[in-house]
Amino acid sequence: MIRDWPLMQNNITKEDLTVLIEFLQKEPILTQSNNVSAFEEEWSNWLGVKHSVFVNSGSSANLLTLAALKQMRGEEEGEVIVPPFGWVSDIAAILQCGMKPVFADINPRTLCLDGEEITRKITAQTKAVLLVHAQGFNGLTDGLLKVLKENDIPLIDDVCESHGATFRGEKLGKFGV
Repeated sequence: MIRDWPLMQNNITKEDLTVLIEFLQKEPILTQSNNVSAFEEEWSNWLGVKHSVFVNSGSSANLLTLAALKQMRGEEEGEVIVPPFGWVSDIAAILQCGMKPVFADINPRTLCLDGEEITRKITAQTKAVLLVHAQGFNGLTDGLLKVLKENDIPLIDDVCESHGATFRGEKLGKFGV
């Protein structure tokens, strides 16, 4: 028997839509404006970080993060550990930066990369771990953070699906780059 398993339900109210429509009818500047800067600052305060930079999509965010890491660390190629359960754009960003995606299995309880699997996949070529916190779940563990720190491997902490989820009482998104 096949059962429906709803992954989400819409929580946007009619009141939310009314406010949005009224705002958009004023023909606001939606990019690179004071509103964006103010929202970045408000978001940073909420998250508990110094700075946030908004871009047009999660795909662009991952691409820019990988490109910045390569530039900052002076690396031309290498491997990025990534989950097989995610978006093709995660893999595309890795390939676009001239790096190789290395798939590590997920934890079936959290739907996020499994820390032990990540540890098994780490090599001298590992340049980053792209941890996608799927569907509101936290994928972090103290053990994983310790292994990444010991190996000087940056964590790309992708929380596009899990804003507000926490680890040790802190919001996800502030543990990596």
